[in-house]
Amino acid sequence: MRNRIFWGLFLLLSAALLIVSQLHLITYTFNFWTIVATIFLVFFLIKSLVYYSISGTVFTLAFLAILYAKPLGIAALSAWTILGAALLVSIGLSVILNPFLAKHRPWMRYKSQVKWEKKPFGSYYEYNDDMKTVDSPDVDVFVKMGNSVRYVRSNDFHTANVQANLGSAKVYFDHVTVNDTATIKVNVSLGNIELFIPRNWNIVKGINNNMGNISEAGVQNISSDSPTVTITGLVSMGNLKIQYI
Repeated sequence: MRNRIFWGLFLLLSAALLIVSQLHLITYTFNFWTIVATIFLVFFLIKSLVYYSISGTVFTLAFLAILYAKPLGIAALSAWTILGAALLVSIGLSVILNPFLAKHRPWMRYKSQVKWEKKPFGSYYEYNDDMKTVDSPDVDVFVKMGNSVRYVRSNDFHTANVQANLGSAKVYFDHVTVNDTATIKVNVSLGNIELFIPRNWNIVKGINNNMGNISEAGVQNISSDSPTVTITGLVSMGNLKIQYI
C-alpha cells in the first residue's frame, strides 16, 4: 500500500515539475541538473513522509532549501548553517513527535535499557553501553542517543525489530537457529546498525535506502538447507552493516 502511494505521488509531482518548468510558469529558470536534483530530492522526501522518517524529511527539505536558496531569498545563509539548523530541528521534532508516531512505527514502543552511571571521582556522568543476552524467538531493540549490544539466543527464531535513532546498535545472531524462515526489520535514522549474521543464512534484502549507506562484509556459504531470512526496513541518513560470521 505504501509503495503504491509513494510511486503515485512521486510520478505526479515529477510530471508537474517538468510541465511547470517547460511552460515557464515560474520566473526562476530551471536548468537540466537542477530538475534532476529536484526530482531526486522529491523522491527521498516522499519516501521519508510515507515511512514517517523525521530526519529524512527535514534534511531533504534542507537540501532543497540549499538548491533553491536564491529564489527563496535565503542566499545569505551558508549550506552549513542550513544543515546545522536541520540537525537541531530534526532532533527537536523527534523528541516531540516520536510518541505520536509510535502507533505507526511499532518498534518505537520499546524503551532503551541504557543506564547512566556516576563516576567515583568527579561530578559528571558516564554513558555506558547497554549489553544484554536475549533468549527469545522475537527480539526488539530500540536505541536512542546511546549504544546497545544484543546477543540473541533462540532455537526457533522468528523476528527481530531493530531501531537506532541517533545511536548505535549491534545484534549478534550466531547462536540462533531458524527452522524455516525469519524476518529482521531495521530502522536507522542518523544512527548505525550492525547485524552479525551466520554465513549459512540465505539473506533476502528488501531495505529502503534514504540517503544512507548499506554495506556487507564477510563471505556467505549458502547450501540447499540454508534457512531464508528477510531483512526489511528503512535506512535514513544512517548506516546499516551486515556482517557474515
